[in-house]
Amino acid sequence: MKSDLKFEEFYFEGYYKGIADFTQKRDKELANWFKGMFEYINRYYPLKKGKGKKLIEFGCATGAASSVLRDFGWDVTATDISKYAVEKAQKNFKNIKFLVHNMEDPFKKDKFDLAVAFDVIEHLPKPEKGIKNIYDLLNSDGVAIFSTPNDYPHISNDPTHISVKTPQEWKKILKKVGFKNIFIKQVTLLPYFYRLHWRLALTFPIATRSHYFISPVILIARK
Repeated sequence: MKSDLKFEEFYFEGYYKGIADFTQKRDKELANWFKGMFEYINRYYPLKKGKGKKLIEFGCATGAASSVLRDFGWDVTATDISKYAVEKAQKNFKNIKFLVHNMEDPFKKDKFDLAVAFDVIEHLPKPEKGIKNIYDLLNSDGVAIFSTPNDYPHISNDPTHISVKTPQEWKKILKKVGFKNIFIKQVTLLPYFYRLHWRLALTFPIATRSHYFISPVILIARK
């Protein structure tokens, strides 16, 4: 199976069903989730000060993260490898520009101040290639922000998690492609309650191996 076919309708309506449903209710819940995580990231990079700056997201899926970032003032371009996801997201968020794009292919259309990819790089057959493409599209003082699971056994239960790595392995890749001033922190997000309000989407600066919690590694790298 071609890698770009894994994330079409049968992925979102099958394995990913209930996580990203492309409904107004679920989009609001996911926006709450991202607002909580962005509150933490904002301590280390001013995500809330996007006015006059350009941002690109890779692996945007429903578009919920891009919608929050747009509300922070960013001029957002949202991309996903999935044509199905892009078409659905564009209907729900008409004031965001969505494009079908594979992160492992060069993006030559523009330059950006910030590039983000949340839970994407672990899905890439050649993540170093994708990260190098991000490095190339950033402005001279641009920043990239990633989230990705740590290399825990239960993470491999997702058959599309083909490039799960440790934080130190990611750091080596980031350095190799040219990034500097790399910040890495594993956090744990409080589950379920984010559905009620974004202020309940609490992010704790600790790691957990429990499969009952989502404990992503956050990487912030400056060009």
